[in-house]
Amino acid sequence: MIEIELDGKKVDIVEGSMIMHAAEKAGTYIPHFCYHKKLSIAANCRMCLVDVEKMPKPMPACATPVTQGMIVRTKSDKAIKAQKSVMEFLLINHPLDCPICDQGGECQLQDLAVGYGASSSRYEEEKRVVAVKDVGPLISMQEMSRCIHCTRCVRFGQEVAGVMELGMSHRGEHAEIETFIGHSIDSELSGNMIDICPVGALTSKPFRYSARTWELSRRKSISPHDSTGANLIVQVKNNKVMRVVPLENEDVNECWIADRDRFSYEALNSDERLTTPMIKQGGAWKAVDWQTALEYVANGLKQIKSEHGAASIGALVSPHSTLEELCLASALTRGLGSQNVDYRLRNAEFAA
Repeated sequence: MIEIELDGKKVDIVEGSMIMHAAEKAGTYIPHFCYHKKLSIAANCRMCLVDVEKMPKPMPACATPVTQGMIVRTKSDKAIKAQKSVMEFLLINHPLDCPICDQGGECQLQDLAVGYGASSSRYEEEKRVVAVKDVGPLISMQEMSRCIHCTRCVRFGQEVAGVMELGMSHRGEHAEIETFIGHSIDSELSGNMIDICPVGALTSKPFRYSARTWELSRRKSISPHDSTGANLIVQVKNNKVMRVVPLENEDVNECWIADRDRFSYEALNSDERLTTPMIKQGGAWKAVDWQTALEYVANGLKQIKSEHGAASIGALVSPHSTLEELCLASALTRGLGSQNVDYRLRNAEFAA
């Protein structure tokens, strides 16, 4: 362990850690955009510049390793001036479209511009504009002019999703985040790029312009689509599910969720969704009440059992169901005298 002094407080931290890690341990907030605790360090945004004693220039907290006896000041005039200067640079090309931006209300750039931004800009030249890109039905790259090149999305694809679908082309103010020659983003984890984008550059296509974050009430939930039990937050407005985002749980899903958990809520509001039990009579589906439907099923099962024996009854249960539902389905089938319970429908054949 190494001891450093951070804003007058002594902090013990593991050798090889960065100043940012020491600040997190001490509960001190250092402004940042490109740093993310689950991704590698890039140090491109320079927002986390701090004053390190004996260093002539401010140093990026996310990329400066701690040394024994190091003295760091995050709130000194030198550090604040450096952070304000970086914020001025970041806002040079950023469009002033907060009122129509989907990220409004949960935007890191908005939050830090309040603390570190100037009341007016000295920049008078034309802002750069980036062409609209279509990368598929889930992620919107309509407003990539807002991008501040933190490269979180690029690093996420490489390091977490394991597919390098996004990259940065060109240099300087001509730099753009884009896919390779017009490809779409097809990773099963692509929606997490929306969450980690600190500005409104990558937004959710299904959610676009449908609600403001402060209008939504939140409900904790668990993923219904697989057995990993990813923790979710379901965001609701007027009794309608508007968005699903991850709930951080270090033991299960960390801060990521799969696209099927994130975007499947759209089916809840589909016109094709069944809302009442239906029975097929004379070749046509007819809506009935629950009592009629359950009696119809019970009588049908009794008839099959008496005519063909219990072994001719089987249950295919959905892996999407809860443990309790699966247990009840199993108990019902075995109560009828059958042992034919399975969940495989489209999985591999296990006969061998």
